[in-house]
Amino acid sequence: MFAMLATSASGATTTPTITTIDELIASHGAILAKETADKATVAVLLEESRGTLRDPLFKWAAAGFPANYIIKEFTITPPPVCSDGVTRSVVDYFQYCLGVTLGNLLPSLQSLVNGMIFSYSFSGNSLRIHVTKN
Repeated sequence: MFAMLATSASGATTTPTITTIDELIASHGAILAKETADKATVAVLLEESRGTLRDPLFKWAAAGFPANYIIKEFTITPPPVCSDGVTRSVVDYFQYCLGVTLGNLLPSLQSLVNGMIFSYSFSGNSLRIHVTKN
């Protein structure tokens, strides 16, 4: 049942607002959906297959093995508050989505190659994976 409310200025009646777009965006369900999508975006780093890094590494070789060459870049924006109620920085949000620290991720990637070293950097909301010839 909807109640009609009288406004003091005109005497006209209005119905109360059910919700606003800001409220919907901030809702728990929307945050969970965003986190799920972000986790899927960065999951490639955890489920590393030969093909994921192979093509970018061949492009690096074709470019003449420049130092700190960016082979992968992932851009995600943390929500104001995560579904678990924690406010996270971009770095912390990436680690939250990955389920591991970046310091623990690099050695697992490193174990898949020889003669090169992986590193990472951030530019805004983007995580960049770099490679350098060893």
